[in-house]
Amino acid sequence: MPTRRAATFLFLAFLLYLFANQTQVGWLYVMSALLAGVVVAAFGINRGALKGLVGTRQIGSGEYEEFYEGEEISISLTLTNPRRTSTAQLRALETCPLADPASEHHALTIFIPALPPAQSTELQYLVEIYRRGLHEFPPLALSTRAPFGLFHQKRTLPLPTPLLVYPELHRLTRLDLLDRQPSVNLTRPRAGWGTEVIGVRPYRPGDSPRHIHWRSVARLAGRSGQLISKEFVDESQPGLTLALDLFPHSLPTTDSKHTPFEWMVKLAASIGEYAIRRGYALHLLTDETAWPAPHGPVTRQALLEFLARVHPAGEYPLAQLLTTRNTQTFVAAIFPYPDPNALAPLLSLKQQGVQLLTVLPDPATFPVPGPSAAPLADELTAVGIETRLVYFGENWATQLAPLQTSILS
Repeated sequence: MPTRRAATFLFLAFLLYLFANQTQVGWLYVMSALLAGVVVAAFGINRGALKGLVGTRQIGSGEYEEFYEGEEISISLTLTNPRRTSTAQLRALETCPLADPASEHHALTIFIPALPPAQSTELQYLVEIYRRGLHEFPPLALSTRAPFGLFHQKRTLPLPTPLLVYPELHRLTRLDLLDRQPSVNLTRPRAGWGTEVIGVRPYRPGDSPRHIHWRSVARLAGRSGQLISKEFVDESQPGLTLALDLFPHSLPTTDSKHTPFEWMVKLAASIGEYAIRRGYALHLLTDETAWPAPHGPVTRQALLEFLARVHPAGEYPLAQLLTTRNTQTFVAAIFPYPDPNALAPLLSLKQQGVQLLTVLPDPATFPVPGPSAAPLADELTAVGIETRLVYFGENWATQLAPLQTSILS
């Protein structure tokens, strides 16, 4: 694209040509031709100035790493000129989706005076990861006005660098719900690999012949001819169900990451990581219309990858899901919105013998405040449900600690 300087050069060349034509002065023809020649030469050089440039972007050490919201990482950007001609006056705009949109690192302008043939230049910068999620860097925007500022050449250089950022994680040292010694009273009657028989079911391939219930087979003889196997109670260590409310409740809208939902994700990461570290089988109970959750016991990596991607886009509130889904012996339910309909299903779980912890990030304490969760916390506590009211701006690992520990500290 020609600049104003190019237009000025062409105007002067034309003006000198007119004077030369009127006066028949030879050096005016020479000056006019020189000016026009400079413009033509600049056009040819500028047109190919950005061709062939290649680049790479490396995040961290380049090896497999886990990246968490809130941590500082290094990013290395390398531009290489593999051609036989040099490139000069090169500008690059690096847009970093990991940085705070309001920070200076979100859009970095890089000026490279000259990039000789077969040479590379490298830029390294540090950035604090602003938000969890799957991030993709936009193409690097390159531009140059070489050689004389007469033409402005632009090009985008795609450098695909996807990065999955896990939610901010605080390692818990205590959690009352899981630090209690499980007793036989905590065993719930569900199918498993124990020794106590809780019923019978149709025989399945792979069942031990020793588990065939011959009395039931004899009773059903002549009807279906199907074998019947014994069903045993699960006597393994009780697991934890991490229940998350992904329903888009009517909280104030904001572009900030400081919302009750984001804090619910961080709380879930900390509680889930602690449960896995303690050896509990962790299960997720969420609305899968928002994002499919892994089935069965989840690993630490599966938990963090799920929490990195999840958003408040579910069709059903958690209060409704609790009435239709099976849970483990322990349940940690986190509500980013004080849903009054949650009281009844939580009380029903408690009456079934489930060991329950309810965590409520209080929307009233966030930068864009919402309804207070304190009344719901009081109602849950009044019926004997262990509840933690979590306030924005305070260490949630401390707020999740046992009540007596929090009081002493």
